[in-house]
Amino acid sequence: MSAGIVDVSTAKPGRTIGNDHFASIGLTDEWIRRRSGIAARSWLPEGTPLAEVAAEACAPVVTRLAAPSSIGALVVVSTSVRQRVPGVAQKVAQLLGLGPSVLAFDMNAACCGFVYGLVTGLSLCDAGQARSVLVCSVEAMSRLVDHEDRQTACIFADGSAAVLLEDRPEFAGFRQVAGCDGSQEALMRETDSGGIHLDGMQVYDRAVRRMSDSAQYLFDHGPAPTVLVGHQANGRILEQVRGFTAHLGVPFVNRIENSGNTSSASIPLAFAEELDAGSLPAAGRLGAVAYGAGEAWGGVSVDYRVPAVTAP
Repeated sequence: MSAGIVDVSTAKPGRTIGNDHFASIGLTDEWIRRRSGIAARSWLPEGTPLAEVAAEACAPVVTRLAAPSSIGALVVVSTSVRQRVPGVAQKVAQLLGLGPSVLAFDMNAACCGFVYGLVTGLSLCDAGQARSVLVCSVEAMSRLVDHEDRQTACIFADGSAAVLLEDRPEFAGFRQVAGCDGSQEALMRETDSGGIHLDGMQVYDRAVRRMSDSAQYLFDHGPAPTVLVGHQANGRILEQVRGFTAHLGVPFVNRIENSGNTSSASIPLAFAEELDAGSLPAAGRLGAVAYGAGEAWGGVSVDYRVPAVTAP
């Protein structure tokens, strides 16, 4: 048997921020849509703990399980968790009632985090170390940006999504590709003032190339995905990747318009939204590709078979 995705759920609490919010820093709706493809995004209230948001995303998946005790591991992926000790995963496990025997840990690979978390969880299942693994990405990127920065303030957003992984006889093995280049750390980094610095053109070009190359690898080392979901970084980046991967002949998901860039949570959020909209069948093979700070990139293809209704 091989592991795959058997359930998915999301949480986007907080308020919806339209583009008119950024008029105070000289940005118009037309400019934001043209440069980023974004019309609206969700921002969490300042005091909302990320552990509670992650637990809200995971709770429907846990509730649908006949035996929640079958969850052997919980991987919580986040770029925006400020608390270093203790890790947020242990609090999420407590809120979900998973019990003291679950392996729970945090992971940070910036916008590539969900891909890395997915590979980790699938590997635990395939190695027989866990009957099932819950992988949750949770982000509050609105707390990391400088709200006066015209380049980043309108792009980033908040949200959480979780997937449950299990072994099933019908699942084919997962495939993954990943890489990193620490010499490129200056392209995307947190500044001393607490904002996020982006070298826009370099990031744009490298993100398009890395995600396109990762997608090609997944198809060259099948089974081939039936859908591609890229990190929802920027609408123009997504459409460039769509163009470079069009010859692969599968749908490419772009859901950034009303979600914004939610860093590591963007892929599972976009995947869940497509499923909920009925744009994807409830069974297939997901190809997820991402590029993030560090510099880190990667892709994973994995079979999925999920309940028809995935929204909480």
